[in-house]
Amino acid sequence: MSRGSGVRKTYMENSYMINDDELSEQAEAAHNGLADTDDRYGKRSAYVKMGPYYTKLIKAKHFLSASGTVAERDAIAYNSTEFTTYVDNLRDATIDLEILEAKRESWQREIDIWRTLGANRRR
Repeated sequence: MSRGSGVRKTYMENSYMINDDELSEQAEAAHNGLADTDDRYGKRSAYVKMGPYYTKLIKAKHFLSASGTVAERDAIAYNSTEFTTYVDNLRDATIDLEILEAKRESWQREIDIWRTLGANRRR
């Protein structure tokens, strides 16, 4: 049936009736989701990747300014407010990044499905 006939074209996939308009809306929503989260994903990803370096820098800063034995200086450095705050923020950023990655993978799958169905329709 042609698009101009007023009847919406549907496809049978996994026993679901998939409507062209609904599929296009889902693909557009997935594309928008990816585009809207690009900055946040990039920032979170960089923050998490830099985590090991920043924790070493913060620890070293407090270790060098502390006095006592090496074990005492380590304890002071690891218990500093700056270090514990950074580790808490890193934990939250890692959780947020994992959730964001899962959402982005789902959105990408939706786009891939839309692309595959579109290619199959053209055959």
